Amino acid sequence: MLLEILGVVAPIFIIVSIGYVWARRKLPFDNETVGSVVLRVGIPCLIFSTMTGADVTPREVGWIVAAAICVIAISTLIGVVVLKLAHQPLNTYLISAMHGNSGNMGLPLAIMVFGQAGEPVAVAYFLVVALSQHVLGLMVTAGRFDARSLARQPIIHAAIVTIVVLSVGVDVPQWLTRTTDLLGGIVIPMMLLLLGVSLSQLKIGDLKIALGMSAMRFGAGATGALATIWIFGLTGVEAGVVWVMATMPAAVVHFLLAERYGRSPERVAGVIVVSTVLTLAGLPVIVWLAWQIAGI
Repeated sequence: MLLEILGVVAPIFIIVSIGYVWARRKLPFDNETVGSVVLRVGIPCLIFSTMTGADVTPREVGWIVAAAICVIAISTLIGVVVLKLAHQPLNTYLISAMHGNSGNMGLPLAIMVFGQAGEPVAVAYFLVVALSQHVLGLMVTAGRFDARSLARQPIIHAAIVTIVVLSVGVDVPQWLTRTTDLLGGIVIPMMLLLLGVSLSQLKIGDLKIALGMSAMRFGAGATGALATIWIFGLTGVEAGVVWVMATMPAAVVHFLLAERYGRSPERVAGVIVVSTVLTLAGLPVIVWLAWQIAGI
């Protein structure tokens, strides 16, 4: 069992470490360009190729989407209660309770843990979180809703096209399938490299706050995942993927939003660093629990 867990978590540690060391040695790495390529090209292609190439029906995808929404709703409720009791600002920290790092960390981990069977489930879950971050997350942090910014997101366009193709039952040409497969293949390694680079650049603003908010992130996500699995009666890979995706640390995008709207970015950076380090340290346990929940 230990060797199997190591086989899953070791590639994540190695690739994240490469990104971290690369940045610490000040070797050239354009975060903005790499991130833009992943966001605007890689992720849309991954969504399209995975969902249209997988043996899943729109109904099955709908259940995963509903489960992801349920996890976010429960996590948000827990976050509001905890932050109110702790007298901490919702605009700064609530988004960390709402969403885990389902992109840079959750998606690669879920696919490594459950293989090809878990990929469409993880991608569908990630799509919901990404949309929620750009709608609810932005509203919470900014205090307003920016419809124009949402409409410009490539992930929205990819989701619409994918839903149409799945609903109509269009046969995707082989050349398009191969193209999107290749471009989608850059997402996992590049996201992990970006995570490592980002960790090297973030500083811990307040350790006590960072530890508390990290505990809130994991607690809210784990509770939301277990409650959702029970409510929806999820089993197998679906249940395991929901657990993995929901228990991920705070996402780097939270820092970008905090910096953009002046919501104590240095403290948010601390939450991201501490929660990510603690999650990396606890990955063997998270993976083992994912297999237990999935019945593997």
